[in-house]
Amino acid sequence: MKLYYSSASPFARLARVIIRLLDIKTVDELAINPLENPEVLLDANPLGQIPCLILDDGAPIYDSEVIARYLDAEFGSHDLFDVKTACWVNRSQFALVKGMLDAAVRLRQEHLRVKEKADSLYWRERYEQAILRGLKEFERLGIASYQDRSATTIALVCLLEYLDFRHPKLPWRNVAPGLALWLTNASAHEAFLMTRPE
Repeated sequence: MKLYYSSASPFARLARVIIRLLDIKTVDELAINPLENPEVLLDANPLGQIPCLILDDGAPIYDSEVIARYLDAEFGSHDLFDVKTACWVNRSQFALVKGMLDAAVRLRQEHLRVKEKADSLYWRERYEQAILRGLKEFERLGIASYQDRSATTIALVCLLEYLDFRHPKLPWRNVAPGLALWLTNASAHEAFLMTRPE
């Protein structure tokens, strides 16, 4: 199998961390810049987005959640997404992290448009507030006390370290001090250390 990824993408990082946590040795990770519209990526994913997993038979799988669910189903025990209990609250929590990831990436895009004077203060503030509200919710839920590794906690580490990487001025630690403490231990696993954004 092949995984097209960018080291800066938190969505691609989710897949790369899961590959390591599940000790999958059959995936070749190929760094790619989706903004250059490489033909190999566009042929696999018409959206031109990463991550994109190419199976041994050539079939592409995207987006990050679908890839994560595939890896969990095929190489794990369905534990990362807790499909055995069909807990809708857990699924909503994963959706919340995924939405914050999307907001963080869109916020980054708005910051890149500042030089062109094409950015929008309205959207920058909207994305920032969505992220901070989401983190307040996880703080309220007490996720910092979670010991079990799940798709939600993996994605949350990817989000928080992406915020530190791309949005160091966003005061997320002020609204979620418990998550900040939790991140110190949660991100110490080798799977996270090997995939830190660059």
